Amino acid sequence: MISKDIISPLRVEDYEAAAVFLERITNEVFKKEFWLDRFEYWWNRNPAMSKGIDRGWILRCKDGGVVGFVGNIPIRYYIKGQERTACCITSWYVGEEYSKRSLELLIPFIKQKVPALLLDTTPIEKVVKILLQLGFRSLEKKWLKRDVFYPTDMAEFWNFLAGRFGSNRVITVFFKLAGLFVIPAVKFYQIVCKFRLPAINKKYTFSEIKRFDKSYALLWDKLKEKYDVLAVRNETTLNWFFFGSNDISSSRKVIELRCDDALIGYVAVKEIKHNLHNRIYCYFEVVDMVILNGDALDYKIALKGLLWLAKKNENKIMLIKLNSFDENIENILFRFGFFWRYGKSRFLYKHTTEHEPAIAGYASDSFYATPLDGDRCFFP
Repeated sequence: MISKDIISPLRVEDYEAAAVFLERITNEVFKKEFWLDRFEYWWNRNPAMSKGIDRGWILRCKDGGVVGFVGNIPIRYYIKGQERTACCITSWYVGEEYSKRSLELLIPFIKQKVPALLLDTTPIEKVVKILLQLGFRSLEKKWLKRDVFYPTDMAEFWNFLAGRFGSNRVITVFFKLAGLFVIPAVKFYQIVCKFRLPAINKKYTFSEIKRFDKSYALLWDKLKEKYDVLAVRNETTLNWFFFGSNDISSSRKVIELRCDDALIGYVAVKEIKHNLHNRIYCYFEVVDMVILNGDALDYKIALKGLLWLAKKNENKIMLIKLNSFDENIENILFRFGFFWRYGKSRFLYKHTTEHEPAIAGYASDSFYATPLDGDRCFFP
């Protein structure tokens, strides 16, 4: 028993109680085992974790139970020629009866002195307003406002749309009838788009990898010269991002791209499962993409590799979501047959007071940002 509700840093011995709380407040969508796996991944195995960085903070009520939680994930960033620490806020939850204390959980995150950057890449609109008032900035990138996708199984995708928007029998029947025309039309359009693209030289190859090897150190050395601000992507960090836990590695897949056997980049996806009317639909979301040279054929081999990966996947993949993180790929996406819709993603960042003079003044154009550069990479 404690005399009053208190907020304290999350400790290893708090993992169990925090995981039970998070399972309950997410209505068991994310089970206790999921949260315990993420805690190990975010902090115990994280190469960016260091002394002086808190794992997060919890709110305990008078009887000692956890009634609030916010996570703090450190990521190594390359900022204007130097490696520094950034911290992502994640999983900000407070029990309904303690909602008035939500902002108090945020204060320790804002007041951190070790990280140079504070990030929130999955904020709801209410949180966006709060963080902007607290000095956060919104990264202005085109891909955040536009989702690009490619149906890999048009029949499966159309069934998903019918189930999602078919609120009554009449609409469902309409969807099915419309599908008789739309499905073959889209397939024909995709075939035409592929023929319009230049053929790929045999010197280009792609393959799925289960581990990043030492050759990625050279790739990272070249990549970091192109941008002022981006998450570190060396061998150690990439292996943690995509293969840092059994749960993570089971739903993350990476394609390696080579030209004349020389490494030219990679594309990483996470498999997302959507439960709709007790049926599971799966799709790929590209969470990171690095292609050094920006040549049109490099991007085309990446897209072909993604289609190959979707085709051989154990679960049926209905579509691939791929945003134009690198503007050089945008024209290729539409020429390849991708479709787009308006997106609502946000990427908020703030440099801390202690580090402000050293890192202030960079523009969005010099910031290479994908889901890997924030916490969007960490969830299903």
